[in-house]
Amino acid sequence: MWKKIRSGVMFLIACIASPCCTPIIVPIGIALLAGTPFAVWMSANLGWVYGGLTLLSVVSLVLGIRWWNQKSVSKNSKPEVTMKPTIEIGEKL
Repeated sequence: MWKKIRSGVMFLIACIASPCCTPIIVPIGIALLAGTPFAVWMSANLGWVYGGLTLLSVVSLVLGIRWWNQKSVSKNSKPEVTMKPTIEIGEKL
């Protein structure tokens, strides 16, 4: 269950940091951080901010898909046998 929650959080981060939402999020973030050195840096380097959010969106989307497709293994489950034992020469069936 933890893997499903973890992948859901990654999908949420990917959605919020996606390039379609960043024109809304970045000005709100600059307004909330107004007067701080970080807001000054963000407004001076908008290209890096948009690029970083796009990269964050892609990475979190990939992690979310990867974690979503993982099979969960419970403590009581037995591993599947993929190889059958071979019969030795001269051994009776």
